Amino acid sequence: FARVRVPIAAANATDDAWAPPRSRDAFMAAGYRNAPWTAVDLAPASLAGGAIGHTGYFRRHAAPLWDAALDWLAAHAAPTGRSAPRAARRV
Repeated sequence: FARVRVPIAAANATDDAWAPPRSRDAFMAAGYRNAPWTAVDLAPASLAGGAIGHTGYFRRHAAPLWDAALDWLAAHAAPTGRSAPRAARRV
């Protein structure tokens, strides 16, 4: 983890009982200490479907949250002309 140096958006649902935001913060600070990271707290009140919990981000009712994630990824993409890391290249 210490070799990672790319920006990270570390998202957690505030109603996640398994991995609450404070757990994410401790993990990111200890594990990804050389990467710039941004904590993103996802509040269940921001969704019409209610609860997010540990896996709710990947359910259909959380689709409105995906646009923000895609926007963040687009803003932090490698500049044109640079190759993507090998593991991220499509074949």
